[in-house]
Amino acid sequence: MSKTLHLLNGDSTREILEQTDISGDHCVWRDVLSDGPAIPDVGSESYWDTRADYMSRAFTISHEEFAEKAQAEFKKLEAFADYDEVVLWFEYDLFCQVNMMAVLHWFNQQERGDTRVSLICVGREEGYEKLVGLGELSPDRYPDLFNRRRIMGSADFSFATDVYEAWCSADPTDLETYVLLPSNEFPYLSDALQSHFKRFPSNQTGLTEIEQKIVELIHEGVNEERRIVGSLLRWQAFYGFGDLQFFQVLERLKPILDNGNSISVKSESRDLLNAGTPLTSIDRNYALGGAQVSDWQWDRQKNELTSSGD
Repeated sequence: MSKTLHLLNGDSTREILEQTDISGDHCVWRDVLSDGPAIPDVGSESYWDTRADYMSRAFTISHEEFAEKAQAEFKKLEAFADYDEVVLWFEYDLFCQVNMMAVLHWFNQQERGDTRVSLICVGREEGYEKLVGLGELSPDRYPDLFNRRRIMGSADFSFATDVYEAWCSADPTDLETYVLLPSNEFPYLSDALQSHFKRFPSNQTGLTEIEQKIVELIHEGVNEERRIVGSLLRWQAFYGFGDLQFFQVLERLKPILDNGNSISVKSESRDLLNAGTPLTSIDRNYALGGAQVSDWQWDRQKNELTSSGD
């Protein structure tokens, strides 16, 4: 009987998988590579130090807690040679696509021997009009997903390495190739990366797409943090973010917001936006992958990233 290790995109997927008859051991990917700095050497000491530093700053998770939750699970993956097959379970959104590319890149650096690596990546599923995630599917759909898993080949691993190294580049336009030339093998990657580009501030407003949506929600009368985040969770298409990530965006917007009994946009910031003047009071001293956000801007008219110095 073959021995299988399932690498899952989150604990909710693990809980559903445990309700099925699909056999195997489980480990969960618990890093959030869609946010914060990333380096190519996945799993190295410098990688974990970089990620722990970021997670502790962004989400008030101690280094010890991050090690317990994320690194301990990764150690299970490092024992992949004990298994006949490793099955990766991921989804269509940016959150999952970046993590998935990082894992495949890591496998590309390993001596895999006789261990197969296969992929389940959900999005467009029969019977659903919209894209769906693993947590939206019932346990009785999982055996069919498992039977349709795709065995990864050398070209898949090499492609993932190219994508992940571009993610870690200081120049985010290195990712444009994977937007302009969508992959048949990874059909959701192009849309996910396109949403990533819109996380850089617009050259017209100085706001990212998510920040612009927050301003619009406030204008519509959604003026409490939890209501704003709830609306963002329902609005997002290819981000796949959790509530903590959206609360982090709200925190970053504080220079332009009044936080009284209800949240409003400060009058001076509102006047600048109405005048078509980009806002400059928001701190952009943070990284997405290898790129420093302050160095880049999103040109909505050209539909491309440009250097903020241009």
